[in-house]
Amino acid sequence: MPGGTRGKIKEHLEGVHKNTEAIKEHCNKCLALIGDKNPKVQQAFLVLTQFTEQLDDLAKNVYSRI
Repeated sequence: MPGGTRGKIKEHLEGVHKNTEAIKEHCNKCLALIGDKNPKVQQAFLVLTQFTEQLDDLAKNVYSRI
């Protein structure tokens, strides 16, 4: 893979990481607002946060292999 392409892909993967950090931050703010008032919605945000962490881990894995 040409060096320029590799660098651009790494830049985009860094963007994925930054976006997942923002998503997790927003989910945590929602969780703070929800508290224990609505367990189903709370669980949904917990799952969304976990999924986001998995997505971030996958992006890091790809990044390390390029």
